[in-house]
Amino acid sequence: MVEVKKEEKEKHVIEMEITVEKERVNEALDKVYRELSHRMTVPGFRKGKAPRGILRSFAGESFILETMTQDLIPQVVQEVLVQENLKVIGEPDLEIVQAKENEPLVFRLKVIEEPEVKLADPQELEVKKYRLEVRESDVEKEVERLIDSRSTWKDKGEEEPAREGDLVKIRIEDKDYAVVAESSLDKEKFIAREVLGMKVGEKRKILGEEGKETEFELSVSAIMRKEKPEVNEDFLSSLEEGLSSIEDLKNKVREKLEALAQEMVEERLEKEAIVALAKNSEVYIPETLLDIDVRQRIDLLKEDLEKDGLTLDRYLELMNMDFAALEKHLRDLSRWELRKFFVLQKYAEENRISVTEEDLMAECEEIAKRADKTKEEVREILESNGKIEAIKDNIKDKKTFKDITQKVKVKELEEPINFVQWRTLEDPEEEMIG
Repeated sequence: MVEVKKEEKEKHVIEMEITVEKERVNEALDKVYRELSHRMTVPGFRKGKAPRGILRSFAGESFILETMTQDLIPQVVQEVLVQENLKVIGEPDLEIVQAKENEPLVFRLKVIEEPEVKLADPQELEVKKYRLEVRESDVEKEVERLIDSRSTWKDKGEEEPAREGDLVKIRIEDKDYAVVAESSLDKEKFIAREVLGMKVGEKRKILGEEGKETEFELSVSAIMRKEKPEVNEDFLSSLEEGLSSIEDLKNKVREKLEALAQEMVEERLEKEAIVALAKNSEVYIPETLLDIDVRQRIDLLKEDLEKDGLTLDRYLELMNMDFAALEKHLRDLSRWELRKFFVLQKYAEENRISVTEEDLMAECEEIAKRADKTKEEVREILESNGKIEAIKDNIKDKKTFKDITQKVKVKELEEPINFVQWRTLEDPEEEMIG
């Protein structure tokens, strides 16, 4: 028999003291001793015949009790969760209070119950749908970018100084670098400013970043100017087969930009719908769960920084932020991401959104087209790499997002905006993150 004393420390955070009767403990110990006697070689005894006292002195009482608890506690925890009708998330916090032979096993368990969600009705939510127009200047700019991307760098020689846009090869403390000369006011581009006007072979002592007194010597080893290609039929056909004039290129660019604009509008609409649903649904995120998630985010940030050769302290210095501000930001982010996760999970559950075999194979077919493989080969690879569940989750998310977007009320804005104005739009999630 298992005795449970339960206390709610915080909404959805439950602490239980669980007592397992000594008879069941002794049964579990019998199993440990039995298995140990067959595995352990004890001088003077055949396998399976050594008495408990001898086995205990050889293996150690703490080892035997630890082996028993590792086997028994998971079984008891599952029974208690079913008995108490608890659906928990994450790993429980466990503290053993008492573990002795011929005594009840007593341990404390702290679990986080999956938060209850009361969904908003998506049909009562209104979201904005923008109109994004492609201007002639957008087409011209993209055409210019395409031409510029095929440019080559030509050596300017030793007499001409570095001018705006030139590629300058430099040497600092026996290491070679390349920088594009520019009169940027960005503090981090102080070297790009310093090389303006310098010639090949010229040396200059400069101070480090603003606020630092480090001085080092910089020398110029080469200066190169960008040369754009001649826009002729050969060049146009190298961009895409069938292009024979600049007008053909503009038409093709316009077509692609309009498709991109439509895709951006649909993605924004979907995001607005998801944010509206998560914002207007009711769900409480326990502080204990936030504590865990924030710690994980900080640990992950440290790992990423270490890969770049940075410490957390140095990162905070560069970001002009203290640890308290970082922690608050991550807590706000965590609160929103968890709210969104539980709302979308509940929505998919209530609307019976699932992934069929047909859905999975359709996704495999899309991947197959890009990988030049068959959909069967793709599925086999995903399964062997353990990634099939991640693919299924992604499909389920897409189906959920689409279903929500189809149900909300959409208010189409009459006044179109351009790409420049689009970039100034605030992310609909920013307000929720804070």
